[in-house]
Amino acid sequence: MKSINENTVEAAALEYLRQLGYATAFGPDIAPEAPAAERSSYEQVYLFSRLRAAAIQINFGLNTAMVDEAIKRLGRAESQNPIAENLRVHKLLTEGVPVEHRDPDGAIRTTRVRLIDFEAPASNDWLAVNQFTITENGKNRRPDVVIFVNGIPLGLLELKNLADEHATLKGAWNQIQTYRHDIPSLFTPNVVTVVSDGISAAMSSFTAGFEHYAPWKTIDGREVVISLPAIEVLIKGVFDQMRFLDILQNFIVFSDEANGLVKRVTKYHQYWAVNAAVESTI
Repeated sequence: MKSINENTVEAAALEYLRQLGYATAFGPDIAPEAPAAERSSYEQVYLFSRLRAAAIQINFGLNTAMVDEAIKRLGRAESQNPIAENLRVHKLLTEGVPVEHRDPDGAIRTTRVRLIDFEAPASNDWLAVNQFTITENGKNRRPDVVIFVNGIPLGLLELKNLADEHATLKGAWNQIQTYRHDIPSLFTPNVVTVVSDGISAAMSSFTAGFEHYAPWKTIDGREVVISLPAIEVLIKGVFDQMRFLDILQNFIVFSDEANGLVKRVTKYHQYWAVNAAVESTI
């Protein structure tokens, strides 16, 4: 059991993501002071060079100044409420960023700049980074694996050491709460968070209580998989490129409730039931 530690689980998670077509990077290799730096500071949670390159490609033919304005709008907070900010970014990612510009004839027009290509998942830039250090408000934190689409941190995996008897799913969830408090900017664009102890794995919205985190028990929707590690089933079930974009676009709900704004992410049986119903209707 000593050979099975947090690094082993992390390495396995990265390998599952590579099998899904993700590139992988080690956080220190793209850190601000590194030769291959992709960030100007540890406060920066977006990989802007990747975001700009992807957005220019997705919006081919559009004035790059409009792309730059869209990226600025993405990072411009409008609320102190983290769920409201998450909703704001969610709308920009799923609906496009509205950018006003003047036509050659002088009329003011609004064009929606797309930051993600939902029609052709492979056209996006898929990257998983382990040990991605973030500094915010004097706190320094290093999440295990951050998943980027076009340089936007949309997924977070917190993996605990299987060999440590005190490492549990609840412990991983507690770590997510620490991140929420210490490095809140990482969660502004977040779609899903995953917790795992190497054996069990569960996912939900970053806002969810521990009881709302749930496993993802199937990869292709046809059968529950019990022959593979739960973390492998969850990663291959949720982070398949087409499926992940489907979840982002169609299976996240924000609702105003008595206690305020609530975000919910689909569970696996809901996801497959809805898609099966849509397919049969079509």
